[in-house]
Amino acid sequence: MTTWDKIANIRHPITNIFPFYRSNGTRELLTVSNGKLLKETNGAVNPVGSVASNKVKFIAYKGRFAEDVLLIADGGKLKRYDTNISDIIPHAPNEEEQTEPGLNDLDLLTNFRTFTIKKDRIYASAHPTVKNRLSFSYIDPYLGSGVYDYFPATYFIDVATEDNDEIVELKVFRDVVVIFCKRSVWALYGDGPDLANFELVKINVPKGCISSGSVQEVGNSLFYLAEDHIYSLFSTDRNYISAEPVSENIYSILKSIGISDKEKAQSIFFQDKYYVSFPSGLTLVYDINLKAWTKFTNIKANCFLALDGILYFSADDGFIYRFNENKFTDDGTPITFLMKSRIIDFERPVNRKKIRKMWVILKQWSGYETSYDLFGMVDQYSLVDLKQLLVKNGAGGVWDVSDWDDALWDFSEVAQDEIKLRKKAKSIQLQITNSKVDEPITIFGFVIEYQLKKP
Repeated sequence: MTTWDKIANIRHPITNIFPFYRSNGTRELLTVSNGKLLKETNGAVNPVGSVASNKVKFIAYKGRFAEDVLLIADGGKLKRYDTNISDIIPHAPNEEEQTEPGLNDLDLLTNFRTFTIKKDRIYASAHPTVKNRLSFSYIDPYLGSGVYDYFPATYFIDVATEDNDEIVELKVFRDVVVIFCKRSVWALYGDGPDLANFELVKINVPKGCISSGSVQEVGNSLFYLAEDHIYSLFSTDRNYISAEPVSENIYSILKSIGISDKEKAQSIFFQDKYYVSFPSGLTLVYDINLKAWTKFTNIKANCFLALDGILYFSADDGFIYRFNENKFTDDGTPITFLMKSRIIDFERPVNRKKIRKMWVILKQWSGYETSYDLFGMVDQYSLVDLKQLLVKNGAGGVWDVSDWDDALWDFSEVAQDEIKLRKKAKSIQLQITNSKVDEPITIFGFVIEYQLKKP
C-alpha cells in the first residue's frame, strides 16, 4: 500500500512541474499554474512569465552562444526561458541560407503543441491548421549544432495524409522519431539536410494514441494509451516496430473511463512501475517485473515528477503531494484494498484436483501488525472463507533457495501462514482484502499442495 503527504500549496491547479538543470550544476524547479510559469526559490514560488495555456511541454536546449535555454511549447508560438519567458525572435536567413535551406517559417508556426529532440534537431507539431504536419529545425553547419530559431519553410513532412489524422505526441525511440497520431503511429527514420534523407514508415499497431500524457519510455518499450487498451510499443530490430496490449487484465476498468478523461491522462515511469492517472483519481500502476496491475482511487494527478528518488504529483486543489511508502493511511482513514490472483488451474483446466493445503508467504513489517482476509473462489462460482481454515501462523523466515520444498526459514522478516483447504476443484482464485488503519501488507507469494484426481 502507498499513500502521500501534502508538501506545498500553490492555491491554483498545477499542470506541470519541471526541473531545469543548468550547465553550471544548478537546478531550478518550475511549475505551471493558472497561466503562469512559477519558479521555486527557498520554498517560495514566484511568477517568471505567462504561458498561452496550462498544457505546457519543456525541452532544455543550447542557444547560438551555447547559453542554457529552456524551450516552451504551450499551444502558442515557441517561447524560451532563461531568467524570464520571452517569445523567440525568428532568425533572419542570410543570402546563402535564403537559397538553401530557404526562408524561415517559424513566425507561421503559431501552435506549438508538442516537440522532441533527436541529434540536436527539434521536431515539432506546431502548424495552426495542419495538425498532422511535422516541422523540424535547421542544423547550422557553421555552428556545428542545431538552432531553435530557424525552421526552414521546406522542412516539414505531413503524416497520415489519407485520413487527416492528428499528431498527439512525439518521442525518440531507438534512434527513431515515433509520431503518435490519434488513429495511427508512424516512425521517421534518418537525419540530414533535406527530405531525401528521411524515410517515413507506418507502424503496424492496433490503435493510435489518445493521450499525449500517457506516453512513457518503459524499460525497452514505449507505453501509450489508446481508446481500448494501454499498448507497449517495442522493437526487435531497426526495421521492425510493433505494439501489443499490456492491459488485458484491466480491460473492464479502462472501458469504464470516458474518452474525455482518457485524453487527460498523465503518466510517469518510476522504479520499474508505470503510473497512469485519470481526472477522477483512478490511477493504474503496472509493475514491469511482476507484470501485474494495481488500482488506486485517490491520486488525482495533473502531472508527476520524479526527483531525487522520490515521486511527486500535483492536483487541481493546488497542492503538490509526495508519495510516502512508510505511511499506511489515507489522511487517517484505512486504505482498503482487494487483491485477486489469476484463476489457478495448475495448467490442467479440465481435471479435478484435491487441493490439500496452501501457504501464504508474507512480509512481517517491523513495528506494525499485519492482518488480512483471505477467500478462495472455487471453480469460479463458490466463494470460501479460507482464513477460517488457518491452522498455523508460521514462524518468520527468509528463503535461501528458490525451491520452496527445500527452503530454509531462519529469520523473522518473512512469515508463512498454513491453511488446510481440503477442497476438490478444477480451479481456484485467491482474494485478499484488508481495511484496517496502519496495517501494511506485502504478499510474496502462495504455495499450493494438490493431488490430481483420476478421471
